[in-house]
Amino acid sequence: MGDLWLSLSWGSPIGLAIFFVGLGGMVYLFSKADEISKRTKAFAKEKGLEKKKE
Repeated sequence: MGDLWLSLSWGSPIGLAIFFVGLGGMVYLFSKADEISKRTKAFAKEKGLEKKKE
């Protein structure tokens, strides 16, 4: 168990790679969600479907 912990901890290349792959995946998904949100808002504005604030 100690060897496995040392190979996957923060200081090891495998641990850092897992961290950066996860971080990159989250950044990608957030940017994708932002793009979809912008397109949805633009479509709603173009079609006149946006909510009117009173």
